[in-house]
Parts: sequence; C-alpha cells; structure tokens
Amino acid sequence: MKKHEWKERTEDGPRLFIASHHGAEWNLRSKLKSEEEWTYHDPIELEHWVALRDILWRKYQRKRLPFSQIEQIDKTIEKMREELPPPPPLETIEASDEEE
Repeated sequence: MKKHEWKERTEDGPRLFIASHHGAEWNLRSKLKSEEEWTYHDPIELEHWVALRDILWRKYQRKRLPFSQIEQIDKTIEKMREELPPPPPLETIEASDEEE
C-alpha cells in the first residue's frame, strides 16, 4: 500500500490529507489538527483528485512513482469531468448597457 500526504490551508487551520492506494482502489481521509477523528472522503471529489494528481506528478518527476499511476488518475479525472453538467451560457452585455 502506498500513501501520499499533503496539506491544504482552510479557514479552520491546515487540513492534512492522506490518500492510500492499494490494488486499483484509492482511499482518501483528512483531518484538522484539532480534530480527533478522520474524515473519510467516499466518493472522492474532483478537487481532491486534482490535488492528488499534482502530488503524484511531483513524485513522478523525482522518479518516485510509475507513470501508470498518473495515467490512472488522469482517466478518473477525465471521466468525472465528462459527467459534470455543462456550465450555464455566458450572458452577453447589450449595447444599451455599455452606453450608460
């Protein structure tokens, strides 16, 4: 089992994230320093997959991780982005608004 850790700053203080990879399954948990219990993220949200990918990419560049794990995360991120609803159309500014 491989573990990958990172911290993110939040309003409540730094939050520690630990992602575990065992077989083909990823698990993610996090906690604030003030918390006693871990928060398990199931399912893992897109923003956490992107943060994990960034951590893994840095490890890959230092030859501490096989590229196949990067590819696996990229496929997961791509699949999640395809499932997102399309963003609402941008509103155009009418000429009458510009003249005022």
